[in-house]
Amino acid sequence: MLVHPFYHSYNGGLINFNMVRWTGWSEDWITVLVASYSGVYVSIVSFFTILFLFRYWTMMRSQCLEFFKGWKIIILVSWSFIFGVIGGGVVLYFGWIDDYSRDYMRAVMLEHYDLDVDHVSGYTVIAYDSFGNLRWNAFGFSFGIIFLMDIQFAIVGYCGFHMHFKMNDMLKNVSEAHRRLQKQFFKSLVFQITSPTLTFYIPAVAILTVPFLNLEWSLPTGLIVCSFSIYPPIDSLILMLIVSDYRKAMKGIIKHPSNIFGTRPATTAIMVTSHAVTKSAWF
Repeated sequence: MLVHPFYHSYNGGLINFNMVRWTGWSEDWITVLVASYSGVYVSIVSFFTILFLFRYWTMMRSQCLEFFKGWKIIILVSWSFIFGVIGGGVVLYFGWIDDYSRDYMRAVMLEHYDLDVDHVSGYTVIAYDSFGNLRWNAFGFSFGIIFLMDIQFAIVGYCGFHMHFKMNDMLKNVSEAHRRLQKQFFKSLVFQITSPTLTFYIPAVAILTVPFLNLEWSLPTGLIVCSFSIYPPIDSLILMLIVSDYRKAMKGIIKHPSNIFGTRPATTAIMVTSHAVTKSAWF
């Protein structure tokens, strides 16, 4: 809301700039704010790792769950914060708009947005110089951000595969109902890994790698960033649609909306039972 970032891809270049003019603020300071937007993005992706580790350690009944208790949780919060700071630093160091970048984006910024690129705050990725040689600043920018995200998804992927191979051993000595519920939770976990991959990781990688293809095009790519906002509702819907107890509870609410206000004890009982079964399944 403060930064109002907007993306535009033009041939071998990408620019992320602030659409709103702030009176009394220096252009360099606004550039720092735009870079902080990318830092927050990396921080959010890093937090997916923390959420998944909690679910993974819970299902595996690991002693590492102690990290989520007391002062130790600071370590996990720091993980997300540190990666966010590093991400913002990568953007500022490699993406600062230099003279060549301004000249490269000058015409397209004037044509599409009626903006003088000399007074635009943001960052750029210009893949090649005027001789067609790779610009290492652009490579460092794209590689740095993608590498930071790859670390998170590598951890999540490793835990996911490890959980898959351990699942059969874990469920040998439990009831059929408990086994079915645990498999539903695992299935939902797989989809909950896939959804941020589709809404966060792939769009970001696409935006950052397209300049190196040096396509002849001029396209506002900010619409792709809108996919970031799709993740939160999808994450909740996955759990509600896959886990049968949640589905039953949701059907009860749809059939009897008055249950929300506690006027239908029977439906409420379904929800309470669902919550109890779900809690026992996790812990």
